[in-house]
Amino acid sequence: MSLSTILTIVIGIFSFFIFFYFLRFKASSKQTDRSDRLKWSSYFTYKDREKNLKGKNPDPEEDAQFKD
Repeated sequence: MSLSTILTIVIGIFSFFIFFYFLRFKASSKQTDRSDRLKWSSYFTYKDREKNLKGKNPDPEEDAQFKD
């Protein structure tokens, strides 16, 4: 194993532990319940996705058929 491979593995393991360390922290209600939050619906259109999903009504029996 070369030095760069070992260094990459060490950095990856260190990043993994740091990631799971920060998972235990949660945003406070002061951060989540504020009036000037970003409106993500202006960036991502969720209504169009819901319309596409509502328009399709697959047959449940047809959906469960698998090829042998």
